[in-house]
Amino acid sequence: MRDWHAFVRERLSLPDLIAEREARIVREIAVQLEDFYREARAAGRSDADADAHARQQIVDWDRLAKDLRLADAVHLRPALDRAIDLHTAARGGQPGVRTMALHMMRDARYAVRQLTRTPAFTLVVLLTIALGIGATTAIFSVVNGVLLRPLPYPEPDSLVLVNEVVPQYGSFSVAPANFLDWRQQNTVFERIAAFNSDRAAYIHKDQPEMLVGATVSWDLFDLLRIAPAIGRTFRAEEDAPGKNAVVIISHGLWERRFGGDPAVLGQTVNLNAAPATNIGVMPRGFQFPSDGEYWRPIALNPANATRGGHFLGVVARRKAGGTLDQAQAEMKTIAERLAVQYPANSANESAEVVSLQDRVVGGVRPALLTLLAAVGVVVLIACANVANLLLVRASVREREIAIRMSLGADRRRLIAQMLAESLVLALAGGALGIFFAYLAIPAVKSLGGGSIPRVGNIGIDLRVLAFAAVVSIGTGVLFGLVPAWQASRTGVGAALKEGGRSATASGGRWVRSTLLVAEVAMSIVLLVGAGLLLRSFVKLTNVDPGFRPERVLAFRVALPNASYPEEHQRVAFFDRLLEGLQRIPGVAAAGMIQSLPIRNDYVLSFAIQGRPAPQPGSEPSANHRVISPDYFKALGIRLVRGRTFTNRDVEKSPMVAVIDEAFAARHFPGEDPIGRGLDIGNGSDGFYEIVGIVGSVNYGGLDRAPNPTMYVPYKQDVFSTMWMMVGTGGDPAQLTNPARQALLEVDRRLPASGMTTLATVVDDSIAQRRFSMLLLSGFALLALFLAAVGLYGVVGYSVSQRTQEIGVRMAIGAQRRDVLRMVIGGGMKLSVLGLAIGLMVAVLLAKLITTTTMLFGVEPIDPMSYAATAGLLAMVSLLACYLPARRAMQVDPVIAMRQE
Repeated sequence: MRDWHAFVRERLSLPDLIAEREARIVREIAVQLEDFYREARAAGRSDADADAHARQQIVDWDRLAKDLRLADAVHLRPALDRAIDLHTAARGGQPGVRTMALHMMRDARYAVRQLTRTPAFTLVVLLTIALGIGATTAIFSVVNGVLLRPLPYPEPDSLVLVNEVVPQYGSFSVAPANFLDWRQQNTVFERIAAFNSDRAAYIHKDQPEMLVGATVSWDLFDLLRIAPAIGRTFRAEEDAPGKNAVVIISHGLWERRFGGDPAVLGQTVNLNAAPATNIGVMPRGFQFPSDGEYWRPIALNPANATRGGHFLGVVARRKAGGTLDQAQAEMKTIAERLAVQYPANSANESAEVVSLQDRVVGGVRPALLTLLAAVGVVVLIACANVANLLLVRASVREREIAIRMSLGADRRRLIAQMLAESLVLALAGGALGIFFAYLAIPAVKSLGGGSIPRVGNIGIDLRVLAFAAVVSIGTGVLFGLVPAWQASRTGVGAALKEGGRSATASGGRWVRSTLLVAEVAMSIVLLVGAGLLLRSFVKLTNVDPGFRPERVLAFRVALPNASYPEEHQRVAFFDRLLEGLQRIPGVAAAGMIQSLPIRNDYVLSFAIQGRPAPQPGSEPSANHRVISPDYFKALGIRLVRGRTFTNRDVEKSPMVAVIDEAFAARHFPGEDPIGRGLDIGNGSDGFYEIVGIVGSVNYGGLDRAPNPTMYVPYKQDVFSTMWMMVGTGGDPAQLTNPARQALLEVDRRLPASGMTTLATVVDDSIAQRRFSMLLLSGFALLALFLAAVGLYGVVGYSVSQRTQEIGVRMAIGAQRRDVLRMVIGGGMKLSVLGLAIGLMVAVLLAKLITTTTMLFGVEPIDPMSYAATAGLLAMVSLLACYLPARRAMQVDPVIAMRQE
């Protein structure tokens, strides 16, 4: 390899230059020739051929010396480019693909050297790009993991859920008898299977724990096309009453409780005190219908399958070539035929078929797509900001560009070289952005853990990296093209003459101002969206749920049928447990209910005594809650009229009920409901006498109006699974261990599951809205920051360009406040224009937020939200304009007028 410094000195004569400048020129050319040498070696050429290739790049050293004498001291690249281009022309050819590739590589290396000479500028640009691309990549990783990544089953697109459509309730779970008929009569599915959630007490080393699992049709795993890791799946004959004492466990339970021992196959596993033989272990990560730990045969009995009780989930796989519309049409026909055949229980019912993927992620799709669009706006703002910085940089380099064009540089080559600089910045910023996204993803997963499905799939994979690369390249072209085009239009004569630095200022100023207005407009759109979500979230958190959750501990107790087969045994157990909980120091009241507040409604039909019987399929319905006497006291639910339950309301006494205000308002308007009778569809005979009215409770969630609710005593409608509610005057978390001990004193085989505070339950119910609100607010603040930086940069550059003008104004009598008004006024005009455009766009986009059901209690065009965000942006803009204006006020007229 040749000593290129010596090679250049032998051929380049620059006697009229000072030694320092000559040494710099020689060093720059030597670096370029070294690049050519390495490129040739990398292409497979021998050392001698590579050496010859590099030496041949410059054929006219005398012309190069002449160009370098004309060029400014820092502009060596144009003269070298011209010398190499002359060599290409001397060989009688046009630059080919290889030459273009070499140009691109040299442009990139030159861009890196140029950027390292201005580290402050480079750092600001890289951070701006990295923030935009990092935020976009983080959100796309969520969209990819939740929405785009297919479900973890073979051919997941053919998997569907089939629901009943019940007139009173809409989409609903399926009655067992209807499922059995669907299985026999359909022709569109390969297989159709039923499932139901399940819980079971399991004792490990004398320590009880509650396992979450499911009961499923025998062929569910064949339908999903998932084979067990070891063992086998269920057989058809095992899916029958009395023959279903088999179980399949999850991979996690196998490792956690059985040490991953293959000998677990054939062992007896006691679930809810009932023995079952373990026949298989599912693969690691398998989940269906949720994150279960065991599966047992559902064992439906066709002889006594009900059409009135709806509790099954139904999954199916479409036959090859079948469409979702075909499946929907046939299942609707079958369901409506059954409704006519069995009018007493199925009148007016139908069916719907939905994609399994849509059902899993459909609820969160609007919010995630809205966030992705929002973060895309942040990227555009970052691009506009960087474009403004590059425009300022290009205006400073007008003389360099003019000299290069005077030396024969082609306009396309100039644009390509400046785009190379933009792409280098974009790719470096993109790499830094991916690192930021990698750091942010754990926080995003933690924030969305309780609110978005499939959160475990979120991460950086090849698709996310490809997306980040495409966004990086796209942003590089986007923010680099306008500055490159604007700079290449610089007039040679105007730029080279004295004072020519401002010759193209008007055109560049117009482009910079346009970009700034766009930044402000996009920022206000995001700020308005974030303001609406924030106002909505505040209103939601201020909703009165109808009870006091702050000081209530809740946990679930499930009694196994094998140990408590009779109703009186269950009643006796819960009586003893309530007494034990009540004895705990600090407990104000202990009650229980069969369904946890806020998380779900439990709806039953009913009839009112003395009124005409409704037609089948048109019965009224309401929330049905089975409670203990002190439930209302434990939760602080107010009594409006009449009385609540007492210990005298037992199974042998007259049946009684309490209704809430919503029930009374809807079904007894203008009437006194006390003493009236309700025939509740819970399997009981006779009427429940209404003895009291209590305040309404939001059992279905804070974002819903309270549904009418009817309460009955637990001794008159006995459930085997109940939620214990322990009210206290202090911190409910302090009751965790005493409550567990109270349960163990009643039955040491039973675990307390789902131990939590009601305040946590309420907080979790709004987690998805919090997730959307916090992320969108974060993006809006980032956009505001970038817009403020952009405004500061544009106004600051304007001040630097007008220093001489400001000095003249002050010299002829202008006061400092006049300068302040002039500078701030110029910047605020741009800000106000962007603000007006952004508000108009925000109003137009308001309907989008409405359709995504992301708002609660706030109209899309909410004056307070719009005014607050506009005021915030105006204040930030004023600050961004004031800082450079303050600098302008301190300009010394004498010094300013001496400047060029």
